[in-house]
Amino acid sequence: MEILWLLSYSLGPLRAHSGSFVALMLTLFGICLWAYLYCPVNSPRKLALVLGFALVFRLSLLPAPPDQSEDVYRYLWDGRLSALGMSPYRYAPDAKELESYRDRRIYPMLNSKPYITAYPPLSQGIFHLCYRLFGADVLPMKAVFSLLEFSALLVAWRLLHAFGAGRQALLLMAWNPFFIFEFSHSGHSDSSMIFLILLSLLLMHRSRRIWAAVCYAGAILAKLHPALWFPLYLRRLGWKANAAALSILALCVPLFFTSETWLPYLKSLRLYYKLFEFNAGIHYFLRFAGNTLFGQSWDKLTGPYLGAALLLITGLIVWRFPVRDSRSLLHAGFWIMTADLCLATTVHPWYISWAALALPFFPYAFMMYWTGASFLSYLAYGFQPVREPAWVLLVEYLPMYALMGWEIYRGSPCLLPRFTADQTHPPL
Repeated sequence: MEILWLLSYSLGPLRAHSGSFVALMLTLFGICLWAYLYCPVNSPRKLALVLGFALVFRLSLLPAPPDQSEDVYRYLWDGRLSALGMSPYRYAPDAKELESYRDRRIYPMLNSKPYITAYPPLSQGIFHLCYRLFGADVLPMKAVFSLLEFSALLVAWRLLHAFGAGRQALLLMAWNPFFIFEFSHSGHSDSSMIFLILLSLLLMHRSRRIWAAVCYAGAILAKLHPALWFPLYLRRLGWKANAAALSILALCVPLFFTSETWLPYLKSLRLYYKLFEFNAGIHYFLRFAGNTLFGQSWDKLTGPYLGAALLLITGLIVWRFPVRDSRSLLHAGFWIMTADLCLATTVHPWYISWAALALPFFPYAFMMYWTGASFLSYLAYGFQPVREPAWVLLVEYLPMYALMGWEIYRGSPCLLPRFTADQTHPPL
């Protein structure tokens, strides 16, 4: 695996060699799955090898340019604005008010220049601190989010130990090229949310309720989507602990938002759900149905209805799933995040990490397949202009939904570890 990661440097710009890149990632995915199925992690020495090589893989990719995503440049832009005393929530990068802030290093690399940033306050705080310390350098920004993802892996290891589960499924996160590439090569900020959610669950397991709620609040401030978990946290921790989380959220609003920035930020979020679309499943199916059966373009109409469906499904999951402990809370949260991804109009590959963070605990075959198949979506960048081939969407989503349906029917994950006595999982 390390040889293949180093070989990725020889590909050159990844978007110019999309086929070779996807072939390399799928090869790495196959090795990871083979190791999970046939290489027992049944001793401290083997666990040390798993974690040690996981760190080596991640360190190997830090110097690589983030060819498949420009997000890290938006982090640097937002951090630079806040370091210079300008709120990143006030103006879009291409606004005339920011002409004097534009440089030749960061600004030309930005995507979505007409839109105000959608990153929440804690993420903005990390961007600001990193820019203050290291300036407009991509590598340190990537290193921060790679470190947070590796820290999440270590927390997952401790959680598996706390749950009395085997260590075999840790490979699904430690050596999975999905996690390695998206957070160490591309440097996506979602790793801060993953780390805080898992840390919150570990603290909850240790009966440190207030700190668990504080970490949960931090996860929302890093990425808004975990807000859907609030009813689960309310059931498990009660009002007293969650009052601490709500207080932190309430205090952060006036620190980062003013009357001039609050409404533009909400408008930016609204446009995200209404305007953007990429690599979607159900949304694309509804769009196809509208065009084929009714001769109507539903491209910009499905978002609100899918959002309403997500709220309904979240309510059903909260009602139906037991929340007896931190493990069952994670299980319910996993299905909420899965529903979020299935109903989204935009599913960039790294978004899948919102649910895939639970793979070491609930090794669902459909989610493991999705982490590998998501690399196919990068083939769209091999076309100018960007185009998503229909066969890519079919290969990604048809087997994924088939596996999901089978695992829901059988009531447990298909990828249960072979090398551990603990193979009990809560029913769906």
